Amino acid sequence: MREGFTQSDIARKLHISRQAVSQLAQSIPHKVEAALYDASRLNGVEPRIVDSARGILLGWSKEFQTDTIIMVNRRIGLRVWYQHNLGRCKICPDKKQCQSLLLEHANEYGISLTRAERALDPSKLSGIIFSKVLGPDDHRIQTVPDIAYR
Repeated sequence: MREGFTQSDIARKLHISRQAVSQLAQSIPHKVEAALYDASRLNGVEPRIVDSARGILLGWSKEFQTDTIIMVNRRIGLRVWYQHNLGRCKICPDKKQCQSLLLEHANEYGISLTRAERALDPSKLSGIIFSKVLGPDDHRIQTVPDIAYR
């Protein structure tokens, strides 16, 4: 449904009734929300904003004292992102792998990046992605921060 398929399209593709798809579709947001809250609890993240339709929870990491994004979807599973300074952090020792993951997840969540942004060092790229996930109206972050995949 996230990819624009109608319930009828999904029913045909899965060889089930449209009513079955409708019932399943109604339960998905609750299951996604439960998964996001479970992940936040397990990672010591205080939830602030939950968007179960997009599969995103924005919160505060008590352990790392930083903003955190928890994302879940069918293809990538569950991911926890912490805002931090990669220059002082050992979470992402392989910059090429980190950049590849950042670009993959940005694409997965429909975050558009310019060619110049895609070529940035992972520490700068991650800050741009973090700010785009939060949106332009979120003023909790004064400067563009860095994030890492954990």
